[in-house]
Amino acid sequence: MDDLDLLRTLAGADPAPSPDGQAHARAALLNRISATVSAEGEPSARRRKGRLGWRIAIPAVAAAVAVAGILMAENAGPVGNDGRVHSVVSGVGAHPANAAEAVGYAADAAARKPYRPPRADQWLYLENRSTVGTGPGGLVIGGPYHTVTNQTWTRVDGKQAVTYQNGKRLQGTALPPGTRDGGSPLKWAQLAALPANPDAVLAWIRTQTHRTGTGEAADQAAYEQISSVLSHYLLPPAVEAAFFRALSELPGVTLVPGTVDVDGHQAIAVARVAEGWLRQEILLDPKTYTLIGVRSVAVADHTSTALDGNWTIRKGTVQRYEVRVTAAIVDQPSQPH
Repeated sequence: MDDLDLLRTLAGADPAPSPDGQAHARAALLNRISATVSAEGEPSARRRKGRLGWRIAIPAVAAAVAVAGILMAENAGPVGNDGRVHSVVSGVGAHPANAAEAVGYAADAAARKPYRPPRADQWLYLENRSTVGTGPGGLVIGGPYHTVTNQTWTRVDGKQAVTYQNGKRLQGTALPPGTRDGGSPLKWAQLAALPANPDAVLAWIRTQTHRTGTGEAADQAAYEQISSVLSHYLLPPAVEAAFFRALSELPGVTLVPGTVDVDGHQAIAVARVAEGWLRQEILLDPKTYTLIGVRSVAVADHTSTALDGNWTIRKGTVQRYEVRVTAAIVDQPSQPH
């Protein structure tokens, strides 16, 4: 079984951006071209000094209820018959130069999503497909894999959660995805109230992981918590943008070369390597820079010791996929069909 066949993405055309958005996109593109020419060969648009200067992006649309997709301003162009926006300049913005640029695009995209604050009695609906190994402790030493579809409704006020797995309701108290290691879920209102500032978001994240110091363990815990929140919540646009930008504040976050082939579609991956062998990736759509999902893949051979023996994981073995199918604010839970 091809590991890459296990991860799937949403299909569907992106509606056209607004006239103001198109005008903004073209202005950004012309300004960039002008700046590059005036520098007489100096790559001023790519130069970085200290923290990244974030590029501008414009919105494309909502995917489901309150979910939006976006387009980079520097790659904006006319909308074709397929409903997608086509580049006016071949290759412009085709691939980011580094991780900071990639999450910058994603942050700008998030910041421009349409948004209406939900009521306390509404529900955050999340549907995702998760593919994991069936080996000891969920490790994948070469297969087989197991895929489940999780559908979770969590009240905005955090008082109730309803979860279905593969169409069957889970009994008992089901904590929503994104639950911290300690067992208590993050409430939507708590996240929505965060300041739209990457430094403040990162400082808050470190308190949630109970690792407020610096160092590899603290940085990895922060990365994993940011990835979890981005994957399992529908955040206000400015707060979501701050979470993406906080990634560039963490050392060790890199851009995976090229693109990841996701069921015939391409994805850009920013990642961080844990314990020297497990690369944990955040997958972005290369056109809209919206979140596709996450995956983990071994980048070095690794031997894991468990009570039932030692298990060797070979370099290149995908450990886990999770694809976001839907994220929306709804009025009430509904039984899956």
